[in-house]
Amino acid sequence: MHLLLYKSDIKEFFDGEIKKMGVENSYFPMFVPQRVLEKEKDHIAGFAPEVAWVTKAGNRDLEEAIAIRPTSETVMYPYFQKWIRSHRDLPLKLNQWNSGDLDTITS
Repeated sequence: MHLLLYKSDIKEFFDGEIKKMGVENSYFPMFVPQRVLEKEKDHIAGFAPEVAWVTKAGNRDLEEAIAIRPTSETVMYPYFQKWIRSHRDLPLKLNQWNSGDLDTITS
């Protein structure tokens, strides 16, 4: 409990400081369809063995596996391409407090 409170205090402090600089919080999906993640296969090559996959919803198999994203780039960059059309759209000041997942358990 103490550790969680401490992390919360740190996050709150940094969030306040970066907002003073005009940085906005952003939120991106945690789940990424396999076809989207494969577009970034060179980028995620080092993460591939640790990517967690969702393949079922209840008792039914999903038509396409869904990754719990190991990094943020795979979901963020397509939006940047849409939002940044010229130098006039810069700087883009975004912060993302996020979760990702890698299966890094070793025996």
